Amino acid sequence: MSSELLPFGSLNNAALTRAEQRDRAVVVRQTRQSLDRVNATAVVATATERTRASLTEEALLNAGALSALEGHLISIAPLGEARYKAIVDGYAIGAAQAIGRWGR
Repeated sequence: MSSELLPFGSLNNAALTRAEQRDRAVVVRQTRQSLDRVNATAVVATATERTRASLTEEALLNAGALSALEGHLISIAPLGEARYKAIVDGYAIGAAQAIGRWGR
């Protein structure tokens, strides 16, 4: 079996020529850089998803509170029903759009 078919770990560094050692160092450095990029991308993706989930939770809580307030206001001032609904719907639509755009 020729030495170029052996994996890097199977040869002693002393048995490698300077060119082979340099090539090995380049491959190791490129591999580390690639892994660093993959890891960085994963960290950013995780942070983005956690933030989007947090924004979604907050928007849902706000929409629920606003809907409860809407129902209460309808019961005490029914003439404002269409306006209350428009305001709460506007918030919900805007929040959903903002969450959809976030992190892109």
